[in-house]
Amino acid sequence: MTEPVPEIFAAFQCGICRATDPSWTSSNHSERLFGSPGRLVCGGCGAVFPVRNGYLDLHPGDPELITPIQHLMQFPPVVAVYEGVWRPVGYFIASKHSFPKDVDRIASFIQRRHGLILDLACGPGIFTRRIARLVPESIVVGFDLSPQMLERAVRLTRKERLHNVYYMRGSALSLPFKSEAFDAVTCCGALQLFRDQDQAVGEIARVLKMHGDFVCQTTLGPRRPPLWIRMADRILKFGYFYLDDLKERLYRFNLDLKAEERSNINYIFRAAKSG
Repeated sequence: MTEPVPEIFAAFQCGICRATDPSWTSSNHSERLFGSPGRLVCGGCGAVFPVRNGYLDLHPGDPELITPIQHLMQFPPVVAVYEGVWRPVGYFIASKHSFPKDVDRIASFIQRRHGLILDLACGPGIFTRRIARLVPESIVVGFDLSPQMLERAVRLTRKERLHNVYYMRGSALSLPFKSEAFDAVTCCGALQLFRDQDQAVGEIARVLKMHGDFVCQTTLGPRRPPLWIRMADRILKFGYFYLDDLKERLYRFNLDLKAEERSNINYIFRAAKSG
């Protein structure tokens, strides 16, 4: 039967027709919203978005071109070691810092302590879960394109008994959310990976409320990178930004830089949306 639409869906905007009036049905067998079978139906075009393995699949279904390294993020052995090995090792190489310690520090960049927070390209929910513990009064949405990453994020979140987290699947290049829906957006370790970085930053700015926080950890590159970096990037398309280009892109999308830290090729910043 059709039920009242939960508050979390107030942010929804159909990725197909842009309508914002969904209906929600579920079997009600779990205390968690996506813990039992359910589906969100767009009131505009009738598109059905089902619950799959603990997350809501909001992807419209069209194939999306992704980079080789994004393909790796859907490979089960990589998913299994991503949080414990892959990410910490890669982060240390990039920054010479401890990844677990910096997860806490990056999460603390968020100034808003109440409201709705989007963790974009959340992977297995490393930052999603930390943010949820840091701001228990907020609702945190972990959003990713990889079903394998989302399934692991759901398992770890349930294990940690966090109840203010919801996971959804979709594309960062066409976010299925209303404009100015989120009080804060985070994107850690992925902004440089997106095929169309302008589109991704534009979508982040669109869904962020005025004066809301955009917290990001990304990778910088030299203007003349060594040959091995150029070759690796050509094969894997792991991506990096030139700092002045990144700052210009933020400015172009009305994101004012408020705080920044750089260590080696690692770059962490907080920006706020202006008029």
